[in-house]
Amino acid sequence: MMGAQILIADDEPLIRESLRVRFLDEGCQVSVAGSGAEALAVFEREHPELVLLDLSLGDADGLDIIKHIKNKAPQTKIIVITAYGSVDRGVAALEIGAHDFIKKPFELEEIVVAVRHAIQTIARDQRIEYLARQDLRHSEVNEFVYRSAEMSRIVEEVCLIASKPIPVVLVTGESGTGKQLIARLLHERSNRAAAPFVELNCAAIPTHLVETELFGHERSAFTDARERKLGLVEVADGGTLFLDEVGDLSCDAQAKLLTFLEDRSFRRVGGTTQRSVDIRIVAATNRDLDCMAKHDLMRKDLLYRMRSIVVKLPPLRQRPEDVAPLAERFLASASRAYRRRWRCISPEAMRVLERYHWPGNIRELRAVVGRVALLSDEEIVRPRHLPRDLAQAAFDAPPFRAGERSAEGCAPGIPTLADVELRHIRWVLKSCGGNRTLAAQHLGITRQTLAKRLWLDRAANEGREASEDGDALSAHERALT
Repeated sequence: MMGAQILIADDEPLIRESLRVRFLDEGCQVSVAGSGAEALAVFEREHPELVLLDLSLGDADGLDIIKHIKNKAPQTKIIVITAYGSVDRGVAALEIGAHDFIKKPFELEEIVVAVRHAIQTIARDQRIEYLARQDLRHSEVNEFVYRSAEMSRIVEEVCLIASKPIPVVLVTGESGTGKQLIARLLHERSNRAAAPFVELNCAAIPTHLVETELFGHERSAFTDARERKLGLVEVADGGTLFLDEVGDLSCDAQAKLLTFLEDRSFRRVGGTTQRSVDIRIVAATNRDLDCMAKHDLMRKDLLYRMRSIVVKLPPLRQRPEDVAPLAERFLASASRAYRRRWRCISPEAMRVLERYHWPGNIRELRAVVGRVALLSDEEIVRPRHLPRDLAQAAFDAPPFRAGERSAEGCAPGIPTLADVELRHIRWVLKSCGGNRTLAAQHLGITRQTLAKRLWLDRAANEGREASEDGDALSAHERALT
């Protein structure tokens, strides 16, 4: 009940004053009115959250006042007070939008209980309204899709963390690697799953609004604050608050977040009452927080508090096994959205996708597959449907092999110019369905030159195989002697 804005409209001064004193003691902001005209004037000026309204005001019909209030502010709760024997009017008030009614004479505690229930309903409605406004977009992406051993290990670790009473989890990784999905997984696999999952993109909120977004504000706390607003920590009470791009918080906002993390208590902007919530914080960033701390862009005490448990997501290029299941999922999603009938991604196109290094990670893969689904009418995705620069980059770069190094300590597989040329020839040939004449035309060479280049490559492969067989035979002969 603390901090609630209440208007008491009753023409009996003793009732009006006793209610005013009681609710002031409860920490509420209370206004009073002794007539219908005064009640409407106070309502227009102060926009209370709750109105205690006597239906028998001398200068106005209480039912008309209810209609006016509900027309102006449908979210306002109204508890009507009716004289003994006027139950029919109380029922009529409920039918036009009143929250509850109480008969005179009444016990003071009876009204206190009704007001507490109404204020709980107001807080619940505000949480529902907030969540309804959020574009969570998880109906098609909330299921984790992966095939790699590394992601299997990470998901298993996340599920273990989710089951423990860990108050703060930090998720790191490049942009587009799925940090939001990890945050959702932490929420859905915990005992908080039935409570709200609330998101705040710290990079998208102006610095001067971060505090009111997190902790809310009281009415008149600043210009244009015409009504009380719940902060996201209050909306997420019992659940999870996901702070995306936490490295973009200003130092002032970092200090306020650190204070909140100490005991999960806060005050709304412009308020005096200390409030407490029970939430888990999942923070995510693609920044190097240690480097930021060295340059005084990140508070070291906040960093130490957040990184007690860290989940680090690898980029997509380091787990190419996950490209195929992700691409298939995105293709199915885009096909439904664009009303296409895609059957599959061809093996040749999938090899291109798996070889590309995906600097934009999963987000880039989703965009590429969606573009292909939108722009092509064919039912099978082939290499020619992919963006040309992507396909070229895929064949120009060697595939990633985690942990592999050459004898000189450099990444292996750096192709020669001949290797790049051969890869391009193979790609064009496959794109043309094996038609050598058409492939030669696309390459700008004669069919005979193409045939010779392929023959030389085949002969070189046969020579390498023969050499390997010979080496094996020589080793066997040496063993016998």
